[in-house]
Amino acid sequence: MVMQTGWLGAMRRPMERPDPAGRASDGLTAFAVMWAIALIFSVVSHYDNLILGNGIRIAVLEYAVLASSIALILNPRRLGLLLLLAVAMALQYGFRLPVASNNQTIAFFMNAAIVTVIGVAWMQHRGSAGVRDEIYERLRIVARFLLAIMYFYGIFHKINVDFLDPEASCAVALYKPLTQTFGLADNIVGRYGSIASTFVVETITLVCLFWRRFFWVGLIVGLVFHYIIPISAYSWYMDFSSLVFALYTLSVPREVSAAFQGRAARVLRRVPFNSAARVAIVAFALLFVAAMVLATQLRGRAGDLVITDMMAWHSSWIVMWAVVGGAAMVFLTWAAVDALPYRPQPGPRIPWWVYLFPATLFVTCLSPYLGLKTESSIAMFSNLHTEGGTTNHLVLSRSLYVAEYQRHVATIEASSNPGMQDNADRHLGIVRFDLERWMQLHPRDWVTFTMDGVRYDRATAAAFPMSERNLLERKLLVFKPVDVARPKRCTH
Repeated sequence: MVMQTGWLGAMRRPMERPDPAGRASDGLTAFAVMWAIALIFSVVSHYDNLILGNGIRIAVLEYAVLASSIALILNPRRLGLLLLLAVAMALQYGFRLPVASNNQTIAFFMNAAIVTVIGVAWMQHRGSAGVRDEIYERLRIVARFLLAIMYFYGIFHKINVDFLDPEASCAVALYKPLTQTFGLADNIVGRYGSIASTFVVETITLVCLFWRRFFWVGLIVGLVFHYIIPISAYSWYMDFSSLVFALYTLSVPREVSAAFQGRAARVLRRVPFNSAARVAIVAFALLFVAAMVLATQLRGRAGDLVITDMMAWHSSWIVMWAVVGGAAMVFLTWAAVDALPYRPQPGPRIPWWVYLFPATLFVTCLSPYLGLKTESSIAMFSNLHTEGGTTNHLVLSRSLYVAEYQRHVATIEASSNPGMQDNADRHLGIVRFDLERWMQLHPRDWVTFTMDGVRYDRATAAAFPMSERNLLERKLLVFKPVDVARPKRCTH
């Protein structure tokens, strides 16, 4: 690539002319595009934020993320745009705490790493032309370990009685919509196969992240697996899968990510983009999203908003994922196969503080077994149960509570609030911490529940004894509704 003078030059001016040999840090350019795509899918997954459901501050940040993402896709070499996008998404995450989403938690750690790594590079190497290489190498470490932690806990949390039960397993819940058309949804071999294949796929992808000679096996298996699951439409998986694709783009060998960027750039270079065209594309995209949101809101105010509106929104983004995710999968696979046979090369020495980002995530994901939060711990769709002093996990078969947040579970029986009544109708409970938080947010509503063998009739915030909670507890602790039925049904 044509070198530019100084770090600020790398931040402000895109390098337009590709060098035939390419550069390893071209993978940073590829990652920037994939990261922007992932954050777009993340933002549109929370439709209520776009329509001011959680306040104007969150909505402004959501639209800032959308604008920054589109701008970064059109100008992928501008480190300033990558930094701006990471800051906006990290702020959005912070303002929304506590956040239950696992993929947004992983994205937060990656965004925090982006901000820190670029910030340190700016302070240490303001005049260095090779700053992109340094940033790239450090972010590669974070991305690979974040993927490893995701797959490790994706396996570990699922080692429980109910995930292995074909009548309750979340693997079967995903398998059924994918095979319904072929009449195989109730096939017992397919059900057990879906459970077994989940462990096999995640184990292969985890091992191949570090067995670098065979990285391509894990890459291809992981890409196909994560490409397919959003198409099941069982849940909004597009943000999760696009996040994984982006992290893979950064964590694969240097020559693979550079080749991926080069091939994609050659295809996209056939479409001419000048400054006016880029501004028009950004404006059109934002207006398109705003128009869809406004149209749905107007229908809602007219009393005609039904579930089909959200289904249409969901389906349109599934189609978008089918196209964008499919293209990324093909280009990444193509680049990986062309790099074979791959002989791992040692990389530069990485500062110890870079490892703090994945290490912190690893520790926080142990929280369900310690009596702490059960959401945002990569236990999604795992059938894991750890509340009430009991657990269905086969390895950690005894609760190891260091905190009492999960100890006391309230079984909801009735409520004046429709949302809480829905928990009662589905025979769900909530931990005392969340019950108190709910009461404080709904002081005019009452709830009837049983907790620790004591029944509370029409309890309200004014009558129920509340515990004092500090800021960290309120912002970092978030819990799933507790399924008291056995086997434990598949929930997020």
